[in-house]
Order: sequence, then C-alpha cells, then structure tokens
Amino acid sequence: MLTIHQLQVFVTIADHRSIRRAAEQLVVTQPAVSASLAALERSVGVELVARHGRGIELTEAGRVMVRYARVMLGLVDEAIAATKFADDPVTAPVRVGATTASADHMLMPLLARIRTHRPAMQFNLEVGNRARVWQLLADRQVDIAVTTRPPANGAFESLATRNNEFVLVAKPGSVWAGKLGEATWLVREEGSSSRSATDEVIAMLGISPPTLAIGSNAAIQRSAEAGLGVALLPAEAVVGAIKTRSLATIRAEATPLRKPWHVVARAGETLSSAARQFIDDLVNIGGEFEFTPVGATLVQRGSR
Repeated sequence: MLTIHQLQVFVTIADHRSIRRAAEQLVVTQPAVSASLAALERSVGVELVARHGRGIELTEAGRVMVRYARVMLGLVDEAIAATKFADDPVTAPVRVGATTASADHMLMPLLARIRTHRPAMQFNLEVGNRARVWQLLADRQVDIAVTTRPPANGAFESLATRNNEFVLVAKPGSVWAGKLGEATWLVREEGSSSRSATDEVIAMLGISPPTLAIGSNAAIQRSAEAGLGVALLPAEAVVGAIKTRSLATIRAEATPLRKPWHVVARAGETLSSAARQFIDDLVNIGGEFEFTPVGATLVQRGSR
C-alpha cells in the first residue's frame, strides 16, 4: 500500500530530477529516497523513473503518477487544515498563488491593508510565473490564484477582477516609436504573464525584434533604465521612474495593453470559509478588486 511519505518523496524526485538533490531537499539519505521510490514502484507495479545520464527522467507512468500525487498531497493539506480549524473554519490559513508581476506591483499593499483590519488572517503565499501558478491551482497546492485572465479551458473561473495596464517604457531618448522593430525588447521567461503580454504586443505591432530574457520585472525595469532596451511593464510599477525621468513611455498602437488582474479558483468547487473570507476582504477591505457575477454568488452567498 502506498503511503503519503512515498508520494512526498516521489514528487520531490520529480521536481529535482535527481535522487541526490531530492535527498538534500528532504534532509534524508540517498538510500532512504531510493528505498521509498522502490516501495512506491512495487505498490503501483510499474517503473516510475528511468536513468538519464547523471540524472533521472519520469517514465510515461511516472508523469501520470506525479499529477495524481500532487493532487493527493494537496487534498491531504486541505483535510488537515479543515480538521484543525473545524471549530473556527474562517481562521484557517489560505493558500494563495500569485504571479510575480501581481505580487511585485499590486498584491502586497492590499494584503498589508487587510492584515491591519484583520490581524488574525492567515495565508501562505506562493509566487511564480503564470504557468507555475496555474499548475499549483490545478494540483490543489493553492486554494486561489491572483494572476491574469484564466485560460478558456473550463478548469478555472474568475471570482474578482482589478484593472491593470501594461505600458512600453525605455530610457528617455534611447528608443523611438518608429524603430521598435529594431530595438532590443527586454522580456521575461516563457510562461510568465509579463512575457505573454509582451508577445501579444509584438504580434499586434507585426515586428520581430531582438529580445533579451531577464528573470524578474524589477531587473527588467533596471535594465530599461540603464538603456539596454524597451520593456512592457505594469503601468503602476513605473509611475515613479517616469516621474523622475528614469524612464519614458513609448506610445504605440498596441499600448497601453489592458490585462486585468483576476482572483481565480478551480471551477465547480465550493470554496472553504477561509478562502471566501479572504476574497471578500480583497474586495471590501483592499478596495481595488470587484466581484465577477460568479464571485458575487460564490463568495458573498457561499453557494452557486
């Protein structure tokens, strides 16, 4: 019979693609990790990993298993929290996923405002690019996500929205609107909301400019200020830099690009009392989000 511990070890192996690194992460010996993996493989009756050079790769069966393992572990976390806080469920910690851009430029001040009004509020925040956040939500590793519009696959639904615009900026005098196809565009990695917005603007402009990938919006802004190229960033993130003339806005037909922030949950599910309270606080105490029709029904009334 497989165990929760075996699933935890297997997911860690899948994340690191290495027995050694999984052992380091779990603070156990490599033989212990190998023994746990072997026991799980005996339980399911198939090999879950295969040696690949100095590391390992998941087999097709392993890729299937890891998806279920993440969901099962997420459900275990939910069950523990629901049980622990059964007497006062609204005080349970809320697991929140947020894109890097939303966390960097919008979410933190709202959370601070809410904590001022509700000091007992508990939450765990996981920050990553958009693809990572969607995966966390699908795998039940988070309860809600703050990101751009959910994909139109029916798996997620938006409960609240907030206005957001992306603008093109560069060091004053370094890039001209008519030369955007020749300028270097500073971009995030594939899978991020900022990268998706930048790709959309480039496509709308019908250009194929050179690009330079940089790992964070903050670093992209510093790079633009230094004159390394043009960047598409949330308007509210560059207000100060524009005022001090460290950056200038470049007007183009495709910008400003409107990409509202969304509070997103898994479709068809009833949220926990704590998650409903968290979203209600984002709207009514944070003061910047507004409920969608689905969110008004699900959060305010507690039912569909």
